[in-house]
Amino acid sequence: MTTAPASPTSSGIASMKAGGSGGSGGSAGSMGFGAFTRRFVLPLWPWYLSGTVLLAAINIINLEIPQLAKEIINKLVSNDALTDQSRVALTIVGLGFVTILIRTLSRILIFWPGRQVEMRTKSYLFSRAVRLGERFFNDYGIGDLISRLANDVSQLRAFYAFGVLQVLNVLFLTVFTLAKMSAIHLTLTVLLLIPLVLTFVITRYAMPKIHAYSRANQDAVGSLTNRVTEAFVNVHVIQSNAAQAAFCQRAAQQNEDVFKTSMQLVYIRTFIWPLMSCLAGVSQLVVLLYGGHEVMVGRLSVGDILAFNVYIGLLTFPLTALGIILSLLQRARTALARIGAIDQATPEAEPSDTVEISVLPGPLPSPEIEVRQLNFSYPGSASVALKDLSFQVAKGQRLGIFGRIGSGKSTLFQVLTRLYDPPPGTVYYRGHDILDLAPGVVRREIGYALQQAHLFSATIKANLTMGLSPEPGIEALRTAARAAQILGEIEAWPAGWDTEIGERGIRLSGGQKQRLALARMLLRQPPVMLLDDVLSAVDQATERRLIDQIFALGTTMLIASHRTSALMRCDQILILDDGRITAQGSFDALVKTHPELLSTK
Repeated sequence: MTTAPASPTSSGIASMKAGGSGGSGGSAGSMGFGAFTRRFVLPLWPWYLSGTVLLAAINIINLEIPQLAKEIINKLVSNDALTDQSRVALTIVGLGFVTILIRTLSRILIFWPGRQVEMRTKSYLFSRAVRLGERFFNDYGIGDLISRLANDVSQLRAFYAFGVLQVLNVLFLTVFTLAKMSAIHLTLTVLLLIPLVLTFVITRYAMPKIHAYSRANQDAVGSLTNRVTEAFVNVHVIQSNAAQAAFCQRAAQQNEDVFKTSMQLVYIRTFIWPLMSCLAGVSQLVVLLYGGHEVMVGRLSVGDILAFNVYIGLLTFPLTALGIILSLLQRARTALARIGAIDQATPEAEPSDTVEISVLPGPLPSPEIEVRQLNFSYPGSASVALKDLSFQVAKGQRLGIFGRIGSGKSTLFQVLTRLYDPPPGTVYYRGHDILDLAPGVVRREIGYALQQAHLFSATIKANLTMGLSPEPGIEALRTAARAAQILGEIEAWPAGWDTEIGERGIRLSGGQKQRLALARMLLRQPPVMLLDDVLSAVDQATERRLIDQIFALGTTMLIASHRTSALMRCDQILILDDGRITAQGSFDALVKTHPELLSTK
């Protein structure tokens, strides 16, 4: 090593340093209901407030109906003339219609913000997830993450829509009903509070169990979703190995886990809800016994007893609704804990919008890329994947990297592009430690084309221009496609650039996928290109033409391949074995001592 790294003195470099958490801040998983509500729910307070006012009006109206019925019964018992019976009856009917209209509107006003909470939370979590590093996606299955964004966030929507509605209904109905009952007979009302107290005791006991069962159920759903996603993505591998029965057996076992955890919730709800309904029946028994005695001594009228029974019927709803609210609350708590894994993970630093690539220095005495005594292990792994690597790549140089599968070629490229961070002071780009550059800047400077072409269910044009703004013109697209040796095929298809390629490019051959992914990188014109065995699925004639095109660009290039025909024209070749550089030199020099270079020619 002869070149010392230049110090990052440019003001642009300072603004590109990785630091901070990125994203929009806050932690849904760690902040709990209070902070989550302040962040995602409080901005929607006008809707909730309007719905709350209407719910209060509904409950006031509902409590007037028993009073009207009481008036009719008392007149019947006392043989008074019912001169205004039609008016009272019409009033009750009219109040019923008004209740229907207001209740419908109140549900709209409260359910709509619940949907907004769901939409905003999903958008926020997705925007954070796509900024997370490779390590995060190695720790969580894709199906499990999908379950967290879909199923768990839906649990939050259920609580902040239907759950909020039920909480408000219980609050208003309980307070207003007890106030009406107290106005009729205070002692009898106090006696009826005993079942309510028992209800809260039961709720307090049940909450931890429901929370534990909810977490187990939602984790089981996530595992099953991950299994199903994995099977569908790799269905051709399963079929080619006749492994359908084994995968079905595993999926069935996980499906049974979902069933068992669901039934645990069902069992506890089956116990709680009937018990709460039974307590409502106890309340009616108290009214009949004690209230009947009060009628006999003249302290209550028959109409009062009727009104009390109606009010008890109204109080039955809060007793049973508490079970529903309890279930929704615990599921929402579990959902917050699960989506917290996404929110609490540290995203990669984002480059400043004001940073231009031009702030990086131009040609310098230092090499374009320099690796110094690099030792790297994957997070959580005890084995060393790259061992004491040191090499330089000058501007415009083509460096070939040869090695068997598992020798460390792809790992090296992932480190060079900061998909995984190297130790400080081991990897430099134009004299700057790449840890001093935001990942987004590194990846704009260093293009990376993988052997496993990653394409999206969209048009060819959309796949090529993904993330570019402004969108390149047709000539730029044609130039990149021509260099990747796929222009003729694209323009021969009936829809041309608007051809839909299906999920993961399923309508394309392996070679077409690789060349399309290569064209996507070429369109971005990065100063440095990393080609990770991108020619493995193309025929030799296409390979020769493709190499001619990309070598003519004069770009700094690192090419990892098993096919030595792709490496013969490189200026230098590194031979990797078990993460170490075992040889370095020109192709002609190395082939004399390493005949394996010709074995895959």
